[in-house]
Amino acid sequence: MNCRHVLVVLPFLGLSLLAQSAPVAPAAYMSAADITKGLSTAVAADAAAGAAVTIAPGIAVRRRSGGGEPQYAIIHPLSTEIYYIVEGTASLVTGGVLDPPPAAPADPDIVRSKTIKNGVTRKVGKGDVIVVPPGTPHWFDAIDGTITYLESRVRVK
Repeated sequence: MNCRHVLVVLPFLGLSLLAQSAPVAPAAYMSAADITKGLSTAVAADAAAGAAVTIAPGIAVRRRSGGGEPQYAIIHPLSTEIYYIVEGTASLVTGGVLDPPPAAPADPDIVRSKTIKNGVTRKVGKGDVIVVPPGTPHWFDAIDGTITYLESRVRVK
């Protein structure tokens, strides 16, 4: 009996070793200095989306400002978003419904509106982690100065 188990395991070990022997691309990396420089020189194509530095596909460091342009209330029907707050504080609303109801979006994974009705409001700050499931409205309705966060958007649908 033991020999059969060994024979079954050995092919899997062999495949595992072969897969690891091929060269792979290095990890994506950006220094803190480069991120800071990128955020300070980034020109947001849309003031309500904030300035962003892309580290790798789906991974960005984003900075938003509380002054000026109101932030979008948004849904990503096909993706989960994960935020790790690096610095600053803000009021984040999640859940509820977009108001006014949005028109058909140009991008099927970005549905925007002006506000959220009946959502849950939380004060978020440095060190906090927020996981926004697909289809969940979310919105920074008030930002205290600026907020910087690591954003990961993972397409799940």
